[in-house]
Amino acid sequence: MIANAARRLTGLHTNFEYDGAQTSDRRFSPTTRLKSTDQILSPVKRKRLTAAARDLQRNFAVAAWAIRRHLDYVSRFSFEPKTGDKSLDAELRALMEWFGRPYNCDVTGRHNLSSLIRMAEERRLVDGDCFFIKLSNGQLQAIESDRVRDPEKITDEDWVHGIQVNRGGRSQRVAIWRRDKTGGYDFERSVPSKNVYHLGYFQRFDQVRGVSPLAPAINTLRDCYESYDYALAKLKVSQMFGLVLSRENAGGFSDVTKDDDVTGGYKVDFGKGPVMLDLDPGDEASIIESRNPSNEFQNFSQQMISLSLKSVDIPYSFFDEGYTNFFGSRSAFIHYEKACKVKQQQLSELLNHITGWRMKLFIADGTLRLPGRMTLGDLNWEWVADGTPWWNPLQEINADIAAINSGLKSRSMVVRERHGKEFRDVVDQLRDEQQYMADAGIIVDMAGVPLDADEAGNEIQRQAIEIVEDEEEL
Repeated sequence: MIANAARRLTGLHTNFEYDGAQTSDRRFSPTTRLKSTDQILSPVKRKRLTAAARDLQRNFAVAAWAIRRHLDYVSRFSFEPKTGDKSLDAELRALMEWFGRPYNCDVTGRHNLSSLIRMAEERRLVDGDCFFIKLSNGQLQAIESDRVRDPEKITDEDWVHGIQVNRGGRSQRVAIWRRDKTGGYDFERSVPSKNVYHLGYFQRFDQVRGVSPLAPAINTLRDCYESYDYALAKLKVSQMFGLVLSRENAGGFSDVTKDDDVTGGYKVDFGKGPVMLDLDPGDEASIIESRNPSNEFQNFSQQMISLSLKSVDIPYSFFDEGYTNFFGSRSAFIHYEKACKVKQQQLSELLNHITGWRMKLFIADGTLRLPGRMTLGDLNWEWVADGTPWWNPLQEINADIAAINSGLKSRSMVVRERHGKEFRDVVDQLRDEQQYMADAGIIVDMAGVPLDADEAGNEIQRQAIEIVEDEEEL
């Protein structure tokens, strides 16, 4: 370090070096053996990492809260068919609603489709990855990460943590194991990869198994969890009222305050109210106390929690709502919402894959009959991520209206961002509401103010004239 600084000062330092590649006695030097992620995280280490993450989710409230908050923003979707045929769109929506019921989509019959997707993202976040097996009866079987392991007798080296890959790295088969009652595993079957959807977090091109984004924060969260236990134990001890008596000489005690039954000491009883101690010269009394937890511990814990939440991109203001002001919270949320986009897209790809596979089965068994010469490839749909409501409704609604009027945004964009719906669905609902109120003899303007009888009659006449003019134009 000193040599590098000296070289800079003397002009000997050039631009033909990377300082990060230089070794130093004051800095830890990583190994120069570069390995794949699957080699670094061996099966034993993967199991240990998964166990630590699951333990934090079970026992540490901060970790469990961070996982739930992540799922609330990432894993909620609604199905929107877009074929252009209203009757066909309604049929597709009805079929996906039927399939989304527990007994139709989940082989265990316990979870509906939205719950399966939420738990899939949960397992991907905690374990690193998970798997869905597409069964021939049209149901899904969810497989957790630890149940995918190498077969016992491997005849080649193409298996990587339970997945057989070809020379190009594409998955060929997945080895599924079942858990036994002793905590071990029994080999169940090997499934072709075309029947399996693998959902995971990947950071490397040649990575076969996913790795949890919580991995960098595991030790930090465990330290916080343990330190809270220690701080709580210390706090409990400090609540036990204690009195320390000390003296500088070995002299006797006065007859008034000395307890004749206790040799060489005082007998003090705090159970009878205020107590006055009459001590001998040289004796001293002090109360055991502890300022616990200290401000330093609280500040350090805040920093550790903040760093841990960064592993899943959650701002600290989500954890402590009073940490910053409105504008700070809003700014942090905008950055977090942007970080959620790529995660939502990956789950949307999973839902699109499941939808295409299920539509193919609906067509094959005659449940879905496509009109004309339309094929499966002509079906269009979208899984729309859940929107974010207005934080400051009055200001943000006015801002959205201004953006629409200036052409910077469309109504569809605003409705999708705020409500996670399609603008056409909102229009259809408004039309149905207006028609229902018109049939009931009630006319309400767009501001939501009921009209009196004369105004209602004029409004009905105006709408009728507009309808006639539209028909004449057509």
